[in-house]
Amino acid sequence: MNEATLLIYHMNPAREAMLSALCRAHKIKPVHIPDSQGKVPIGLLTGAADPMKVIYESGLRLSKQTAGQLIDEEMIVMADFSESLFLSFLNELRQVSLRIDLKAVMTDENRYWNGEMLQKELKKERAAFLSARK
Repeated sequence: MNEATLLIYHMNPAREAMLSALCRAHKIKPVHIPDSQGKVPIGLLTGAADPMKVIYESGLRLSKQTAGQLIDEEMIVMADFSESLFLSFLNELRQVSLRIDLKAVMTDENRYWNGEMLQKELKKERAAFLSARK
């Protein structure tokens, strides 16, 4: 298993410093992703063992997608977290009142997506969830 990694998108420096401190306490590698790298595949940013496959598959998925949108909201992506680390990390986020609406776990499918694609999908899921609650 690879090192637990947290990709951090579009976060202000004070909140990112707080999140990075939390990562260090849990032995998670925090990785700041500049907005300019929103098109880089998630799998590459987390240190994929097969970077050429990630690039190839990412290109296939991007060509099927309509025009992307820029990353404009905080988002984190958890990669290579054990179940216990995942649960304790989310619990700690709640305890320190660090709310981040767009959260994802890297999967075998979304590792080929870029940050822009993932954020677009998370926003769609959030909108569907919120409309179902009304």
